Amino acid sequence: MNWCNQCKRSEAGAFCVKCGQKVVRTRETPLKKSRWLLWGGIVGGILLVLIGSFVTLKWISSPERIVEQFRDALLEEDYEAIGKFIPDTNPLLSQEAELASFVSLLKDHPDQRTLLVQDLERQARGLSDHTLIKPNESLLLQMTLMEDGKAFYLFKDYVIAPSPIYVEVGTQFNKTTLFINKEESGTIGEDSKKIGPFLPGSYHFETKLENEGYTMRGEAEIELVPSDETVQVDLPVNGAFVMPDSNYEDARLFINGKDTGIAVGDTGEIGPYPTDGSVVMHAEKTFEAGVVKSPSVHFEGEAPFFSIDYREPEPVVIEKEVAADQPEVVQDQDETNLIISAVNTYLTDWVYAYENLETDYFSNLTPELQSYFDERFKSVRENNAAFTGEVVEAAFDLDSLLIDSSGKKAEIDVLVTMDSANHERGESNVKTEVTSSGFHYKLVKSGGKWLIDSREEVDDVDLTNAVVY
Repeated sequence: MNWCNQCKRSEAGAFCVKCGQKVVRTRETPLKKSRWLLWGGIVGGILLVLIGSFVTLKWISSPERIVEQFRDALLEEDYEAIGKFIPDTNPLLSQEAELASFVSLLKDHPDQRTLLVQDLERQARGLSDHTLIKPNESLLLQMTLMEDGKAFYLFKDYVIAPSPIYVEVGTQFNKTTLFINKEESGTIGEDSKKIGPFLPGSYHFETKLENEGYTMRGEAEIELVPSDETVQVDLPVNGAFVMPDSNYEDARLFINGKDTGIAVGDTGEIGPYPTDGSVVMHAEKTFEAGVVKSPSVHFEGEAPFFSIDYREPEPVVIEKEVAADQPEVVQDQDETNLIISAVNTYLTDWVYAYENLETDYFSNLTPELQSYFDERFKSVRENNAAFTGEVVEAAFDLDSLLIDSSGKKAEIDVLVTMDSANHERGESNVKTEVTSSGFHYKLVKSGGKWLIDSREEVDDVDLTNAVVY
C-alpha cells in the first residue's frame, strides 16, 4: 500500500494527486507466516511437556524408584505407604495389623532390614538391565520385586512379594476363639487348622474359651519368617475338664459357692474350668444333724477328691444347778441335732446373704435379727463394700450346749473357720484368707423350728468335746 504523509491519504500512484508529494510505499506484513510461527511454538511446548512427563512417569514407575519409596516407608513406619507395594493376601487379618507385625520384626532386626533393601535394589537393577538375577537364599527375609500390570497405561508396574508363610494352630478344646494381633480370626480346636499366608513378622496369637461364665486364655508371641515347612503353633488355654470324686457319691457339688444341682457320683467329666485357682469347689451332704461340707479345693487341673468327715454326735447330758422355782434342764439327742442343723443352715445362708447383700437368703432368723441385717446390709451397700468367702468348717462345743427347761431356748458355742475377704464392690482377683472366730449363738424355738436369735463373738471355744462339720 502507498501512503501520503502530507495528506494522510492512501494513493495508488507514486505521487499524491492532491498535494503532489511523493507517496511512501509500505510493505504488507506477512500474517500467514506469523500464524505458522505461533502454532509451531504451541506444538513445540506441548511436545516438551509430553516428553518431560514421559521421562518423569518412567522414572516414578521404575523398579529403582519403587525400592527407594519402599525403603523410605519402612524407615518411617508408614503402613499406608508400605501397603501400596505389598499385596494384601491374608484373609484373617487387616492389612494394617499384618504390616505392623512386619515392621516390628524388621525394627527388631535392623541388619536384616538393611540386607533386604540391598537385595531389592539388586533385583531392581537386574529388571532395568533386563538381566536374570538369582534369589539370595542366604537372607532371613526373602522378598521378590516382580512385575504386576501397568502403571499409567504405559509402563510396567511392580510389587514386592514376600515368600508365603503358613501356620497350623491348635488347642485342646473345640470352638476356641483365635485372636491374632487382637483381631478375631475364627475358631480352632483339637484338630490343627492351617491359616495364612502371613507376611514375615512378630505376631501375638491368643486363644479364648468361655464356659459357664468362666474365661480361659492362652497366648504366645510368634516370630514368623519364611520356611519350607508349615509353622506349628500350639495354644492351650488355662483350662481343664473336671472329674470330681468323694467318699459320699451322693454329696452335692458346689462351684464357687453355687450349687450345681448334681451329685458328685453323677457328674462324670464336667467343664472345662480355669486352672488358675480362681475356681473353688467343695461338696456338701445333708445328715440328720445338718449339712456337712468337705474342705474347699482350688482347682488347678488335678482331679479333686472331696472328703466329708462326718461323725454322729454323742448324746450330751448337762447337769446344772437350777433355782428351786425352775424345772430341771432337759436335753436329748434329737434336739441337739436340730440345734446344730439350725446353726449350720444359718452359716450357709449367712455367706450367700453377705455376698448378695440380701436378707432373703436367710431362712431361720428371728424378726429382730432379720431387721438388724437389713440395716447392716444397707450400710455395707452405702460404703461400696462387698464380701467373698465360704465356710470351711464349724466346730460345735457340745459342753457349751444349753437348752432351758421350757425347751424353747438354747445356747451353744461354735468355732467357725472361713476362707473369705472383705473388699470393694466390683474388685476382681480378690485374695481370700482362712481365719477362725468363736461365736456364742442363742436360739429360740418357734413353730417347732429353731431360729437364730443372736450371735456374739467370744474369745475362746473349748473343743475338748466337739463335733465338726
